[in-house]
Amino acid sequence: MIVCPKCSKENQDHYKFCLGCGSDLPRAEVPTSATPPAGIAAAEVMAEDAMGAGHRSTPVSDTDDYNATSPDSMNEVVAGSTGGMAPTTPSPPPTEDPAPGSSGTTCANCGAGIPPGFAFCGSCGTPIGGPAPHPQAAMPVSAHQQQAASLILIQPDGSEGGIVEIPDSDVAVGRDAGGFFETDAYLSPRHAVFRAQDGQIICRDEISLNGVFKKIMPNVPVEIKSGDVFRMGQELVLFEAIDRGGDGPDGTRRMGSPIEGLWGRISLIVGKGRLGNAFPIGGEGVICGRERGNILFPEDGYISGVHMRIHSENGKYFLTDLGSSNGSYLRLKGETALNNGDFILMGAQLFRIQT
Repeated sequence: MIVCPKCSKENQDHYKFCLGCGSDLPRAEVPTSATPPAGIAAAEVMAEDAMGAGHRSTPVSDTDDYNATSPDSMNEVVAGSTGGMAPTTPSPPPTEDPAPGSSGTTCANCGAGIPPGFAFCGSCGTPIGGPAPHPQAAMPVSAHQQQAASLILIQPDGSEGGIVEIPDSDVAVGRDAGGFFETDAYLSPRHAVFRAQDGQIICRDEISLNGVFKKIMPNVPVEIKSGDVFRMGQELVLFEAIDRGGDGPDGTRRMGSPIEGLWGRISLIVGKGRLGNAFPIGGEGVICGRERGNILFPEDGYISGVHMRIHSENGKYFLTDLGSSNGSYLRLKGETALNNGDFILMGAQLFRIQT
């Protein structure tokens, strides 16, 4: 086992990143070859419908419970879990060697045969020189575009996969970008746009169906607003502040059910524009987990025993990850600056930001 030097969590020997905090684990340096689909040049296209259905992916496949003691005042509420295992990170389909006499070529990285007209190697994802077969397909990164900024694909075991170089101009990623994006059914054709700027990577969700989610730091409260969407395990959750409204302008009192002590609710997103179970929040807030807390998800193995907390303070609302194994993720809105070491979820894939 490898013990994380930052959070002291135990990780399996072959992991490169800590399952608890995402930090690099001590290991021998092994050079890896990049397999960069570069994305597609950003252009004006019709955006997809606004967000809805929750994808069913997870950043890693192991879950070690967070050994915290729940407050004595916790009243357990069992939530209906979505169930089912998350899809594994898809890989590009293999390609056959070109037939004798064809105009195919050989991949310079892995030696696999590439049929004519293919822009990427189907075995390792290395871009092939020459024009792409379709104007929407991913184009290879040219020498002058190479930047230190990149998206690094993280495999379910914590090891690094392919690399997407991010230049200082807009690059769009999604199924239309080809490479390891192409077979991820949870990605929209044009999912998000990235660019490098002032030592950061700027991300803009292109109104994708399943969104872009950023991992929040453990044990650090993050302010949330009514309407924000977050993810824990396989659950997509909508937070809403409760506001019954004031009296009428002529002094007439507004009718409605009493809400004394309640200030918010969370609802499970079960499909596009569809909400499932809802849970009220009041007082000092709620704790969610698989085994201990106010709201339980016993069938979701990707949620830790005690996973996260939602509470209110001075009229503001906060989300806190309680050191969970798989983390908690908040959906990005508008243009968001991402820093070195940040983790983001897109579709069924986890990426680490490198700047």
